[in-house]
Amino acid sequence: MAAAVPLFVLVVATAVAGTVLAVSMTVWASLVQERIPADRLGRILSYSTLGQLLPVPFGYLLVGPASHLFGLRTTLATGALIITAAAIVPLVIAQFRGLCLAPQETKVADRAVSMARAER
Repeated sequence: MAAAVPLFVLVVATAVAGTVLAVSMTVWASLVQERIPADRLGRILSYSTLGQLLPVPFGYLLVGPASHLFGLRTTLATGALIITAAAIVPLVIAQFRGLCLAPQETKVADRAVSMARAER
């Protein structure tokens, strides 16, 4: 919205961004559930949710004064740059790029081992 583009372009960009966000949230939730032990999962998901939601009210508080001080287009462009950087920075980290879900055979074997330990 910081750029003077037609409405159709904004609609398409919003649809693409929403789709990418939905996919990334699904992959993140799957990775967390797969890699975090069950006895710690609730705490980790709480911290993850806190990290995702905590900045939102601060953004709401800062955007009004920022748009008044710097102008609406500059504030929107800065927000877009921050969001883009937040999406790209993890891709630079090799450990993030290497994350993948374990193959199904590994998951079944791990569950069997976990169940055997729980029976003891």
